[in-house]
Amino acid sequence: MRLTFVSLCFLIACGGDDAGHADAADNGFATPTVSLRANMEVSSDNWSEIGPADLSCLGMASSDVATAAEVTLNTKVNDFQSGNAVPGASVKAFKDIDYTTPFDTKMSDTNAMVSVTIPAGTKRYGFQMTSSSSLPTFLLNQYVDPTKVTGGVTTDPSKIQTVSMVTAATLNALIGQTRMVGTGVVAGALRDCQNHEVSGFIATVSSTKGTATPLGEAYYFDPAVGLPVRHHQASVASADGLFMIIQLPATNPQGYVQMWGFPTEADIAKGMAGLKLIAELQVPIIADNVITGSYEPLRQ
Repeated sequence: MRLTFVSLCFLIACGGDDAGHADAADNGFATPTVSLRANMEVSSDNWSEIGPADLSCLGMASSDVATAAEVTLNTKVNDFQSGNAVPGASVKAFKDIDYTTPFDTKMSDTNAMVSVTIPAGTKRYGFQMTSSSSLPTFLLNQYVDPTKVTGGVTTDPSKIQTVSMVTAATLNALIGQTRMVGTGVVAGALRDCQNHEVSGFIATVSSTKGTATPLGEAYYFDPAVGLPVRHHQASVASADGLFMIIQLPATNPQGYVQMWGFPTEADIAKGMAGLKLIAELQVPIIADNVITGSYEPLRQ
């Protein structure tokens, strides 16, 4: 996701007439005209559609298994945009979204590596990462997959990413926005029941659970360059499944990240009655913090 002159010009239409496409009255939550599709990255920034998104686990009982013993996670702190290592980052780990009660706090070493101890009885957990060059960045809804634990050690996820202050400002500039100090940001990607990236959905942060009461403005990414674009360029999520929601009012201490879409072509024909809530995750909304997470079909 490295920003280059070419990618910047592509996205902000260097020498073009993009100024005629203002997004001021559009919060990025317009009814889709396509159904949900599964995609895979066949090479760097080269995506291929597989077929309909697999939503067979939607509404099913959760298959999460709690850790039976302590698990050590060995991972690396990288920068979201450049991929560069981030040494000296403070990493707090906590259960669910209880970031005020971390179960471990570590500092990434000179190679940006960090080891975190995850206690027994953990299903989902998250991180809060801070460094001198980054906005405080959260990574939520991580699962300790027992099939990826060997001898009490896992490397899944292999990296956790911070969002630098420069990147936060640049991403907003690409979509004709200036980040409002004191507001929050949510970002991430949606994957289906086979862990494939999903396209065709719309996203929001809602003030209400189960229904869409949008807060902030949603934007979707161009998969060829891995960067957000304006609404007239992408009104729904593209093949990489990436989205970001900006200008979230921190007066709402929490919200619900939601992804909505039409599972099938037949659902499109039903209009709004066919639009379904595909994923939802409760998150904190914190001023001048970035909340990222793993998003998947909603379970019971």
